[in-house]
Amino acid sequence: MYAIVDIETTGSPVKDNGITEIAIVLYDGKNIEGKYQTLINPKVGISQFVAKLTGISNDMVAAAPEFSEVAENIFRLLEGRIFVAHNAGFDFPYVSHFLKASGFYLNSKVLCTLNLSRRAFPNLPKHGLEFLCSSLKIDNHSRHRAGGDAMATTELLGIILNNGGERLVKSMIQNGI
Repeated sequence: MYAIVDIETTGSPVKDNGITEIAIVLYDGKNIEGKYQTLINPKVGISQFVAKLTGISNDMVAAAPEFSEVAENIFRLLEGRIFVAHNAGFDFPYVSHFLKASGFYLNSKVLCTLNLSRRAFPNLPKHGLEFLCSSLKIDNHSRHRAGGDAMATTELLGIILNNGGERLVKSMIQNGI
């Protein structure tokens, strides 16, 4: 039902940058059904700032597949599922842009857990993933890496769903928030 996605990129905007890593967690609202993660050769240089932040270097992605080589698999994992990301306004445009460039059109409903957390936890002063992980006791030993952040986002969604947030999630998906 859900595809929780996190990407790492070379920067913004999407037209001048590339994806360096993607992770997808398939989640039915209770259980993880599958996981996918890969480094991607962005065909664009990774700045020292981004390399220091993510730990992903130009050398690490040199032998990685280009997005077009993994696009069909990524599309199949996302197709028919709700695309979930923490700050989906960043992740979804990147993924859909590179899928489209590879010949795949992603027409998914989107759920942003950043916006969701603001409604689910209105008394928290911040809603960034790192702060939420600390506040909600979610382990994320791989911060700023796609796999760690996707798993943390999955756990965040699970906490909200398992604490009476099903109606809030459905409302946000229906209203495109």
